[in-house]
This record gives sequence, structure tokens and C-alpha cells, in this order.
Amino acid sequence: MPALQYYSANMPNTHLYIWDNGKQGIDKVSPRMTIWESETNLGVAASWNRLIEEAVARGETNFFILNDDIVYKKGESVVNTMIAKGTSNTFHRCRPAFNWSAYLLRKEIYHKVGSFDENFKRCYFEDNDYQYRMKLDGVEIRYEDDLTPDVYLNSQSIAKEPLLSNFIDNREYFVRKWGGAPDSEIYKTPFNK
Repeated sequence: MPALQYYSANMPNTHLYIWDNGKQGIDKVSPRMTIWESETNLGVAASWNRLIEEAVARGETNFFILNDDIVYKKGESVVNTMIAKGTSNTFHRCRPAFNWSAYLLRKEIYHKVGSFDENFKRCYFEDNDYQYRMKLDGVEIRYEDDLTPDVYLNSQSIAKEPLLSNFIDNREYFVRKWGGAPDSEIYKTPFNK
């Protein structure tokens, strides 16, 4: 993967944790890389949860999550500056055009908000759900131009596994859970309970 080779060469102080979703055959190109595999595609929410839980178990406190269809070329010093300038209640993400392809989540926020909702099938709306939950919990959300990555493949979810087109089902689940579509939520608790 071009992205992993780039990070291995250009982020010398960063340990790379990779969740290989569905045995894609990712090669370990650096000793600073830890790779876990799952037999099948767990979905975005479950993959993020497993990655973060494994990183926490290894003592990590900040998680810079990147999709596999982008390359982040601004360097680890930019990310470290963001970590230093934020607080334990600051969430950083790239601009909306790239959705959640690059974001910085802190352990304190993950423990406060909870894990990503694995009821979202494969992909779509798990990020909207988490963002709304952070908003309800008073997390400061910062949109960072410095997190804007280079997109080299666009979203590969459907191309990798055509049955992943769960957009409508996940949108309906989101609306049932929060009483409205993203940015039109009504409920303050899931399913208005």
C-alpha cells in the first residue's frame, strides 16, 4: 500500500497500528507497524473500536485514524502540534469534504463518549453518530485544514466488497436512533429513551 510505505518512511516517531479488515494481505513494511487481521470485514465502527482498544492496551493516549484510501503528507509534527494545542476534550477532524478520512481522537474522549456503534452495518453514518454523541457530551470539535489528506483512491468500500452498499439501512437506523438525519437530530438520548 502506498500510504503505509509513505508513513513508514516519513513518520519516523509514529507507531502504525493497522486493522486488516478481511485479509487484504497487508505487508509489514516497518518494525514500527503492528497489524491485526480479521477473517471477514468487521465494518468501520468495529474496526475503529478494535484499533483504539488495542492501542490503549499498549499505552497510547492519542489516536490519529486514517482511512486506507488517502495519504496524509503533512507529517507527524503537524499532528503533534495539534495534540499539544488541544485539550483532553478536543476532537480534531479534517474538513467535511473528506468526511472522517483523517481524525485525531483522544483516549479521554473515547472513554467519555464510548465506543463507536457497531450496529451500523459495514460503513456509513457511524461517523455522524459519533459526532452527534460527542456534541451531546460537550466535546469541542475542531475542523482542521491541516488534517486534509491527499485522496488517491476515493472510497473503496463498495469496490472492495459490492455488498457494502448499506447506505439506506444505516441512514434509517440513524434516524430511528436520533429522530432525524445528521444535523437534524432531535433526541438527546438514543431512540428517545
